[in-house]
Amino acid sequence: MNEKSKVTSFDPHGLSRRRFLISAAGGASAIAFGTLLGACQGSATPEVAATTESAPVAEPKAAKDSYKMVFIQFMPHTVPTAWGQGIKEITDIQQNIDFQVLDGQGKSDVQISLMDTAISQGVDAIFLQPVDSVGVAPSIKKARDAGIPVITLNIDSTEPHAAHVEMNHYFGAIDIAKTMGDMMGGKGKVAILNAPPGIIIRDMRTNGFVDGLKQHHPNIEVIADQVADWDRKKAQDVFSAILTANPDVGGVYGVNDSMALGAVDVAKSKGVLDKMVIFGNDGEKDALESIEKGELSGTQYTDVWQQGRFAAAFTIGIATGGVSAQAFGSQGHVLMPYIIATKDNVSAILPHQRW
Repeated sequence: MNEKSKVTSFDPHGLSRRRFLISAAGGASAIAFGTLLGACQGSATPEVAATTESAPVAEPKAAKDSYKMVFIQFMPHTVPTAWGQGIKEITDIQQNIDFQVLDGQGKSDVQISLMDTAISQGVDAIFLQPVDSVGVAPSIKKARDAGIPVITLNIDSTEPHAAHVEMNHYFGAIDIAKTMGDMMGGKGKVAILNAPPGIIIRDMRTNGFVDGLKQHHPNIEVIADQVADWDRKKAQDVFSAILTANPDVGGVYGVNDSMALGAVDVAKSKGVLDKMVIFGNDGEKDALESIEKGELSGTQYTDVWQQGRFAAAFTIGIATGGVSAQAFGSQGHVLMPYIIATKDNVSAILPHQRW
């Protein structure tokens, strides 16, 4: 499923380190980042897309004694918290980088305001998980025009920017469907506990799951697809109603782990957990522990600490190298490696890899 990576070769001989970085920004730096990611992750290889044309060499920004970077979250949650921790681990090592995490409160207008403030303050880089991929686009363009690189995490924007680093939402969901269907014996009824409409990863995770069932288990029927707002308590309420209306449902796919764990709570309380196959998505620590207890059936696990660390490493390279956001010929794109974690292999995810 990995797309063949492409990159233009060029001779850095005679270029200063800073001008070399700027030449690389059009695509080579994204490939180097992806290669580093694969090497550090071990067996899994990320999918990396980059331009075949290097961007024009722009004049480097002046070197600075200190740098400021911000991460504008979607809202506080286990996943963005782990990204922030991963980013901070790397920025703290540098000692001359001031890194702050800002709360987008799940509101597009709040993120836009935070973006505008960061741009006016002249930050050196912005990490962003967009609430609204379209709504935040003008602010991303404003940052690029100001020379500030924007790196999105997990949720992309319609406006091109320096790089996007994400979990493998679509293909991971296909693999979830296959594994879940295998556990169900290739037949039965499943319900989807979903995120609110309008979020790119919602569509990717849902479409991947549905396409995976069609491909691998066409005899499994999706009998419900209802919004549970990423939330465990909301998922309990939603799945209780689904189970009452469909007592023969045999599987649940939570588009994130919190919603899947809400379904586990309900199935336990109703005494039907042993008759159900329940999968989540993300791989947070609570989900892995539930799998080990024989409750949750599985999840797609991604090391999101590493996702934050590699996003930070890439960003520090371009910021301290004086690379302007205007030097990027196209947006770098990295898909993180993942595994489908079940009781058979969850022990391979070590304590220091659990977030």
